[in-house]
Amino acid sequence: MWNGDGTVEFNGFRVLYSEVEYVRRIFERHPETAMNFRPKNQLVKNAYMNTLLDLIDITCLAPQELTEEEIRDAENTLLDLVGVGFELDWLKRKLEELCVKKKKMEARGARMRELDRMIGEQRQVLLALEVERNNEENEAVSDSARLGFEDVV
Repeated sequence: MWNGDGTVEFNGFRVLYSEVEYVRRIFERHPETAMNFRPKNQLVKNAYMNTLLDLIDITCLAPQELTEEEIRDAENTLLDLVGVGFELDWLKRKLEELCVKKKKMEARGARMRELDRMIGEQRQVLLALEVERNNEENEAVSDSARLGFEDVV
């Protein structure tokens, strides 16, 4: 139901018209989401719905776009939403997946830095070996040169 203030009433929540499709999909895919939601005050309900939408936006970010602190804040926000009656097991799983991806990404980054360091060390070893080989080659050329008359006499 259109409210004339740019919001629409949807499943007992007043949401911005631009967010109706998102909220509709939430309730379509996860009808249990607000079954046990307790607040009755419309402003409070709106605030919690906006918080849920913000949390979903955060969960959509790539792991490298989030700090550990932002992930902890998201986890705390999820707990707050569950505490007022939202059923968000589906979002909790997605947030956990995001945490796992972030940890894997950080571990891979550390491994790549270690490999880069090892490659640098090996390049130094290779460079030293090339210098040593060139010295050996120069000495071999020198040793295999024919002697001139003056060198013998």
